[in-house]
Amino acid sequence: MNIRAAVEKLIHVKNFGIGVGVLLLPLTLCSYIYSAVMRMRAWLYKACVFESFAIPCRVIAVGNITVGGTGKTPTVCLLASSLQEKGFRVCVVNRGYRGAATAVPMVVSDGAQVLASTADAGDEALMLAAKLSGIPVIACRDRVAAGSLACERFGADIVLLDDGFQHMRLKRDLDVVLVNAADPFGNGCLLPRGILREPLAAIERAGIIVLTKTDAGADAAELLEQIKKLNPSASVFSASFKVAGFRNIGTGKIVPAEHMAGAHTAALCSIGDPLSFINMLTHAGMHVSDRLVYPDHYGYGFGDYAVIRDVSVRVDAVVTTEKDIAKLDAGMLHISNLIVMEIEQVIEPARQFIDDVINLSGLR
Repeated sequence: MNIRAAVEKLIHVKNFGIGVGVLLLPLTLCSYIYSAVMRMRAWLYKACVFESFAIPCRVIAVGNITVGGTGKTPTVCLLASSLQEKGFRVCVVNRGYRGAATAVPMVVSDGAQVLASTADAGDEALMLAAKLSGIPVIACRDRVAAGSLACERFGADIVLLDDGFQHMRLKRDLDVVLVNAADPFGNGCLLPRGILREPLAAIERAGIIVLTKTDAGADAAELLEQIKKLNPSASVFSASFKVAGFRNIGTGKIVPAEHMAGAHTAALCSIGDPLSFINMLTHAGMHVSDRLVYPDHYGYGFGDYAVIRDVSVRVDAVVTTEKDIAKLDAGMLHISNLIVMEIEQVIEPARQFIDDVINLSGLR
């Protein structure tokens, strides 16, 4: 286990003894400092000491209050497609995490074709570009500059800010906050002791809250009660993932989910919530015999490809995620049984969700 993986495991610890508590004391002290900094930052923006900048279109931020996978990118895809169907000109702005060329705005997709690489734009931006037809995707650390480009070059009516809840420098008309129902707030501590990015009170900024992964058996009723106490005015919706199918990378052939039942597979991923991915494979009836799990946003190297090739010969398929396939070099892997699980986010009630997004963001 590398250092990053060990730290990620520690910040999820909820019940621990005195010995572990003493060991984690430095992280606990740092989390108190981090909490104070985030509270002060939020106040400075609210008091207009720190300036927020507006762009000439509506801005909807999709984000969360914790680190790890809550389903932001699938939700952005759902929102972008739904708003496009309503006749709006939509553009998605992503930070381009770990992209080497995102200091200035980069057009990852102009809506017609993908124009950048994973190395330049990052895996999440490439995943969005690959999934969204007719919707431009721009990656940049400076979301104000990226949003301005979306308006100038593409005439956007709406900028969807992927992972933008904490990015207060760009004014937004609506915050959509996702909460993982299976593990809402971790151990209740802020980074680096826990998984919270901000104090829980920050949820009051949200206009819409979506409880994701509600099909994981979590107590949604208790969580809903807690959410309502934190933000009684927000619209609250439930969401779950649906497996749309499996795509063979070599042939491009789409295999229905039911046809994969009984297959012996290896799960390959580097995402924020790998257990959710593995559970989805299991629920689809697959036998997951190998788990090739890497840290979130991991950059695969030659040694990793060798390990994956070795595993591929003893399973029916190596199954990976849409986020991972954006950065895996299928040619370098050179295996014929590499498939990607394609998923869709389902938010209920669907029509009410889109109507609330339109109304609360001032689009109607």
